[in-house]
Formats: sequence, C-alpha cells, structure tokens
Amino acid sequence: MYNSYTLYQVEHVKTAREQREEDIRAGQLAAGFGRVWHSLARLGAGRRLQSAPAAESIPARAGCGQSTGPHAICG
Repeated sequence: MYNSYTLYQVEHVKTAREQREEDIRAGQLAAGFGRVWHSLARLGAGRRLQSAPAAESIPARAGCGQSTGPHAICG
C-alpha cells in the first residue's frame, strides 16, 4: 500500500496552487504546535518558580552550630 501511494506521489506533479495550499496548511500546523509548546513552557516555568526552595537556600535551625554546614542533620 505504501509503495503504491509513493508511486502516485511521484507521478502526480503538484500545481503551484496545490503546493502553496499545502505550504499554508503546514505553516498553520506548525504555528499551532508552537502555541501549544509555548503555553506548556509557560506553565512549566510558573511551576518551577513556585516550587520549594533548594536545600542550600534553607537556613539551618538555631540549634545547629555554624561548623555543621547547611547539609547537616540536627536533632
């Protein structure tokens, strides 16, 4: 089936109008995917901004000494 369609495409020469219409449809499809991609990227960026702070930015509790460092577990 794929081979017969490939042969049809080779034998069927597109007119300038057909090619232009196909290019317009491809451009509209690409623009639609771009809009979806950018909206998803904005959602992802918003989520990253609202996420919990990194472990290095969390201050140590008052019971921990300065010599233990930011990654120390104080009990």
